[in-house]
Amino acid sequence: MEDEPRPDRPVTACGAANISKVLVSLSDDRRKTCEEISTETSMSRTSVFRVLTNKLNKEKKFSKWVPHLLTDEQKESRVNFS
Repeated sequence: MEDEPRPDRPVTACGAANISKVLVSLSDDRRKTCEEISTETSMSRTSVFRVLTNKLNKEKKFSKWVPHLLTDEQKESRVNFS
């Protein structure tokens, strides 16, 4: 006994087009809020937040959206500094 395949939900909120919209909006000013970005891109605030955190690995630090993950060069410079 097997189930028939079911269609998945369409992934439009976190699609490539919306990710690029958020990147373009964020490149102007990293201090923008999710609400400001959502107004510019015509996306919901939740979708903007998901793109920023899940797809782009960014988090808000000192009112700026910054990469959550460090690059190898950043890790090396921190080791050398200490």
